[in-house]
Amino acid sequence: MNNSTLLLMVVFLPGVAGILGAVFLNTKLLHKFFLLLSYVILFLCSLLYYKFAFLGYEPISVINDWISIGNTKVDFYFKLDGLNAPLVLLGGILTVVAVHASNNIKDRQKEYYLWMFLLITGVFGVFLSFDLILFFFFFELEIIPLFFLISIWGSGRKEYSAMKFLLFTLSGSAMMIIGFLCLYFSSSGSGTFNIDELSVMEFDWIMPSTWVFLLIFIGFSIKLPMWPLHGWLPDAHTDAPTAASVLLAGLLLKMGGYGILRICYSIMPSEAIQLSTIISILGAISVIYGALLTLKQTDLKRIVAFSSVSHMGYILVGLSAFASDDKMIQKLGLSGASFQMVSHGLITGLLFYLVGIIYEKFKTREVENLGGLASKFKFTSIALAISGMASLGLPGTSGFVSELMIFMGGFSQFSITTSISVFGVVLAAGYILWMLQRVIYGELNPKFSKLNDINLIEKIPVFILLISIIFLGIYPKFVTDVLNIGLTTIIK
Repeated sequence: MNNSTLLLMVVFLPGVAGILGAVFLNTKLLHKFFLLLSYVILFLCSLLYYKFAFLGYEPISVINDWISIGNTKVDFYFKLDGLNAPLVLLGGILTVVAVHASNNIKDRQKEYYLWMFLLITGVFGVFLSFDLILFFFFFELEIIPLFFLISIWGSGRKEYSAMKFLLFTLSGSAMMIIGFLCLYFSSSGSGTFNIDELSVMEFDWIMPSTWVFLLIFIGFSIKLPMWPLHGWLPDAHTDAPTAASVLLAGLLLKMGGYGILRICYSIMPSEAIQLSTIISILGAISVIYGALLTLKQTDLKRIVAFSSVSHMGYILVGLSAFASDDKMIQKLGLSGASFQMVSHGLITGLLFYLVGIIYEKFKTREVENLGGLASKFKFTSIALAISGMASLGLPGTSGFVSELMIFMGGFSQFSITTSISVFGVVLAAGYILWMLQRVIYGELNPKFSKLNDINLIEKIPVFILLISIIFLGIYPKFVTDVLNIGLTTIIK
């Protein structure tokens, strides 16, 4: 299999197989088929990562004319480089986790898997697209599947949460496409949406470049999400089915951070430097505000959801290091922000998976109704404890590495906002340890005494994620060396 075919398979196999499986397969075979498909996707993503990371760091690309009208040209352009390779591998891992988490779905299974794998195709398309229109196409493609996953298979106020997600995301998309069109019409008549070409181009701006940057940045910040644009996230997480929560936290939020780096920082570096102070302040507010809100939550899912707002704020703090004149500081901050995307995806993916299992067994997510899990549910308790410690940045886990790099990069340029952000680690220790103390320790409710711990099949995603979190905590070079290659095009 040549590299171009492999790249296209990673993007389109999930969606095509999802459609064919939903149309032609018997309902009894659906879960087994899509579970097998998820492992095939993980294998393809791993092979793609191996070919890039261990065979010379050569980008893998596919480019063809897609739309050509006069001077206007839209390319069918996909490329794997150092910035998106770790996210593609993360996507493969979380696809497996999401399908394992779907074992309890019994209602309208064909539609469920169809929407899930269309969503996964949309995510891979965003990570690998190198044309702004193609990027926008895939960015929009993932919105509708997640809307239906929440509104049909969710719980609680699922219709309200799905609509809230849709409105917030479409608002961001509208701002983003306006920004993309401004880039196109400012590109001195080149007639291109090609990201590689735009990143080395001199622009004749049709409106102030700072406004263009802000339009695109705010569009991505809604997806990240950044304070004060985070209002859709807790509700969407809380009411989504477990698999959708895993994909939302692990991959969809990362589309925001990735888009800021790939488009805002790559094409408009001067504007990124000018606005670094504001970005650092917003990052620090997101970290502290998200952590304080997390301390007030009593629902396990909302604890993880609000903590995501806090942890995504660290990405903005890391990105602010781009304003430094020292290339090493720039690389530290941007590498830390990129590493945080991967680390957070693994950690929250595991946390949401475990919370989903707890809810399936105990029929409650309220902390006050749980307790004493360690007495009978030892494996679940250990996994929950490790993922919680990784979330607060315990040394030896991926969470520690990403936060350390972010703080080292951000502190030299914005010492005050970075110092405030460091206090987020203290607050994280508060809400994580509070949650673990009440859920794991104490007396087990007698009505749960006949329940059993998770079985071997349910343990597989836990092992995959735990090994990944600890491996990256011990040997971060597996990802950071690849990220540094990708960041060289931004840090000129």
